[in-house]
Amino acid sequence: MTNILTQDELVRVRRLFAESDIRDLLSAYTDAVDWADWQAMDRIFWPDAILDYGFCKGDQTTVMPVIVALEESYRRRLHMFGMPRIHLNGDQARADACSVIVTRTDNDGGGVDDTFWGRYLFTAERRGDVWRLSSLTYLLNLIDSRQRDSDDRDGPVIMADDLSPSHPHAPKTAASH
Repeated sequence: MTNILTQDELVRVRRLFAESDIRDLLSAYTDAVDWADWQAMDRIFWPDAILDYGFCKGDQTTVMPVIVALEESYRRRLHMFGMPRIHLNGDQARADACSVIVTRTDNDGGGVDDTFWGRYLFTAERRGDVWRLSSLTYLLNLIDSRQRDSDDRDGPVIMADDLSPSHPHAPKTAASH
């Protein structure tokens, strides 16, 4: 007996695939920023994407040098997204993901930890059979900054310092996409 999908089931399957592709893009974005894998941005964003972080806005050529300098100034970076809400409309989608970002900046003491609570609003587009992000807008809800009293880099666990594609624990997929 052959099972043939109904038209409604086929639409649902296509929607699931599209949502999965968009979630993969959001995950790839946080990985790229955390691991300073800036080449990955070309696989995540369309070349004409507009990025708006509030303090800088424009195309990738304008914005990415600012973001790279900022992110690479941190000793540690951790970008986390909550479950995104994805609203599909044909070959376009809006993805809304709450976020928590934790960074460490070195100084003469133990460093400064900044925690940012916010929300990313993404637009994704399917061109041909490929989904990529066509816009990013970051909305900040709250920032908390704390001076550390001691240096924890020599602690009993491996610290997430200086992440990059060449780090010994970098995901192998970063260079292989």
